[in-house]
Amino acid sequence: MKRFLAIVLAAMMLLAVALPALAEGEVFLWDNFDERDPNAKPELAPNGAPIWWDNWANLRAKNEDGAIKIDYRPKAFDYEEDYEGMEGVANEEDALNLYYASADWLGNWGEAIDMWRLDGISYCKYLNIRIKGAEGGEEKKLIMDWHPEDSKFYAARFADLVLADGTHPVITTEWQDLVIDLEASGFPGMTNAFHIRAFAKAVIWLDEISFSEAVAPVTENPTDGMTLPETGKPTDLPLRQFVEELGE
Repeated sequence: MKRFLAIVLAAMMLLAVALPALAEGEVFLWDNFDERDPNAKPELAPNGAPIWWDNWANLRAKNEDGAIKIDYRPKAFDYEEDYEGMEGVANEEDALNLYYASADWLGNWGEAIDMWRLDGISYCKYLNIRIKGAEGGEEKKLIMDWHPEDSKFYAARFADLVLADGTHPVITTEWQDLVIDLEASGFPGMTNAFHIRAFAKAVIWLDEISFSEAVAPVTENPTDGMTLPETGKPTDLPLRQFVEELGE
């Protein structure tokens, strides 16, 4: 019995060493946007990892007091200008189907940061986003999507994300810190490519994005161990339904 207990205790100690637990209050920072000029990509993120690319499409953005103001302006559907006479498009319904099958019209803020290069990087339980909106209710107009290593795609309407207390995000005109339960929301615990897109006009501010509460070390192949279902790209979501629900 003593030998069995010793083996169990040894295994527990090895597990404790293997999992790079974050100290209380410690986080893996994604970006805090300090001194961030949307018109000039820096070489390194504030966490010290290289920024491979950033997207500021169909929007206007500027830095305000260390936060990023993003004024999303998705490209409007225009049958006569963009689709009438296009090969394979017989009517406006065909054109609408093509429009919603492409992500090019969406407002798109996004960054790719080499998170895998950070020391002790881990999959985490929570994603923390400090955010506010110009009018409130912007969660109904936004999509969060990731594509780690461009091999698996995860996307969800922002309003459908699940917070740590089991509720869903509601963006207000005041700063708040949203603590998103990644597994409950259908996302893996880490990524190197991160987007918040908009399918309707919206204005938000982002002040800081980070990951917290490590649950498992990232392996040599970052996509190993991702057991969550593949949720697909943003255009696999019912975008047309989302837009029609807004009634704008």
